Amino acid sequence: MNMKKIVAMALTIAALNVLILVNDSAVVLAGEVDILVRKLVEKGILSKEEGEKILTETKQEAAKEKDQAITEAKAAVAQDVSEGKIALLPEWVRKTKLYGDVRLRYNYTEVDDNRSQSQGRFRVRLNLDIEVAKKVKFIFGLASGGNDPRSANQSFGNDWDKKQVNINYAYVEYSPYTWLKLEGGKMANPIYTVSQLLWDEDINPEGVAAQVAYPINPCLNLLLNAGTFVLQDNKNNTPQDPWMWVIQPGVSWKSDSGVQAKFAAGYTSFENFQDKPQQKYSSGTNTYVTKGTTTLYKYQYNLATMTAEVGLRNPISWLAPIRYAGLFGEYSNNVATSNGKTGYLTGFIFGDEKVVDKGQWYFKGNWRWLEKNAVPDILPDSEFYFGDTGVSGYELVFRYGLWKNINVQTRYVRSEQISGPADPANLIQTDLNFKF
Repeated sequence: MNMKKIVAMALTIAALNVLILVNDSAVVLAGEVDILVRKLVEKGILSKEEGEKILTETKQEAAKEKDQAITEAKAAVAQDVSEGKIALLPEWVRKTKLYGDVRLRYNYTEVDDNRSQSQGRFRVRLNLDIEVAKKVKFIFGLASGGNDPRSANQSFGNDWDKKQVNINYAYVEYSPYTWLKLEGGKMANPIYTVSQLLWDEDINPEGVAAQVAYPINPCLNLLLNAGTFVLQDNKNNTPQDPWMWVIQPGVSWKSDSGVQAKFAAGYTSFENFQDKPQQKYSSGTNTYVTKGTTTLYKYQYNLATMTAEVGLRNPISWLAPIRYAGLFGEYSNNVATSNGKTGYLTGFIFGDEKVVDKGQWYFKGNWRWLEKNAVPDILPDSEFYFGDTGVSGYELVFRYGLWKNINVQTRYVRSEQISGPADPANLIQTDLNFKF
């Protein structure tokens, strides 16, 4: 092969590479390259076989280089996204967390062995956590149900009418330190509880609160919960508005051996309560007096409380299914009266501490005694003898994880009135819970 032919072939290969890399269109590439090769073959610079071989090899090499360039570009973009250099979504969306749950329920109630009711119910809750600024979040939540603060349930039926949705949460949370949270608005209950003896789980108080969990060492935390909450806002008589404040110091401890414990003692005062009208969502079971046509609370409510729990992970090494066992309890004494002032609850749990994944389970139970004036009748568990005070009984619960974030639960409650006719009530609930 003479020098002229060698130079021509080298120039041809270079030109082909440039054309292939520059042109993404297969149609354009085929047209331009074929024209160039055909001209060189026609002039005798390349044979037909040489032209076809050069074109094939050059296309293959260019394709490899193009694929490698695309792969490297994708990797670079992915790294920039992971490092936050490129935002695929607006910043406020990336800083927003959406979560919630859905519950389907069969509910059966029987009172005094002769009055019964079966109901289908559902509950839906949807929440947004939005990072407003560094260490500041806004939490907003919606829930099904009516206006009753002690329930987010909706019953099936009523001719398939549209169901109600309400604001369940609307509060700001500021965390200047990892061990301190300051909150204001309609918030998740900041008070430490282990049951619904004194606080129904659906109640979300309105006001301001602080929560402290200060670490003394890796095992020990000092706790403090405090809050001031508005109960009613009477436009024409603000100094007499019912409100409450609570302070609850405590301690939590967790050892490397699997033992954990938590204890808190609290004081809750309900201001402007005595001799004031009955609260809107009262169950009507505290002691009342009547003045004219108005029903008034007879007593003040100042509650001295204690709450505690102790647990052990893997309590029986050879019994693998029981990964947690614990005891818990609550006590309340209304120090403002001597008439029906005490409430207490003792309970147990074994299985798993929580049910999140498939195959996890727990069985727990408690026995409670809640006297007539132990707590304002706007607060206790709305499903334990219809939310009344002056009741006692026990509760048994079994929960099992079907899949991750999906579980089934069965609950049985036997309750009765402490004074007068017992009128015992049986409650059976079967729930299918979905969490996301």
